[in-house]
Amino acid sequence: MMKLKKIFQVNNDINEFHAHEVKHSEDPLEPGLMHKFFSKISFFQKRENKLAQKDNLYKKVLRTAIVTARNAPSHERAINTLRSWEVEVDEMFFLGGIEKKRILEVLKPHLFIDDQIKHLDESLHNIPLVHIPFGIINEKKNEDKED
Repeated sequence: MMKLKKIFQVNNDINEFHAHEVKHSEDPLEPGLMHKFFSKISFFQKRENKLAQKDNLYKKVLRTAIVTARNAPSHERAINTLRSWEVEVDEMFFLGGIEKKRILEVLKPHLFIDDQIKHLDESLHNIPLVHIPFGIINEKKNEDKED
């Protein structure tokens, strides 16, 4: 099966990407580089959720949000993937072309991780930005550097 981002990056056809995602909406994405990280964060988050259910005054210290360029109809696969991994998040933003910076300025996260450098906007002051240099977009850039 062609890697997910390759479907869009190779053909630059969002309709083909959405058709693929609808067809595979029930198929979880393969666990990638960040899977263990998400699982460990989710472990602590689940513990906090239990504490909050027992004590109305408990204030959670860990909140997670996924901010993604995906939008309907491909959002279903992302949600089903998290469920299959038993990963919980507090919020998910499916932006479908809206600039991630707009959401991040409101959320003011303690950490923002992305696989595309273009989303790591240096004007986002006081937000640690982490680039994960994997995926088809980064492979392309690395090939260009080698030429």
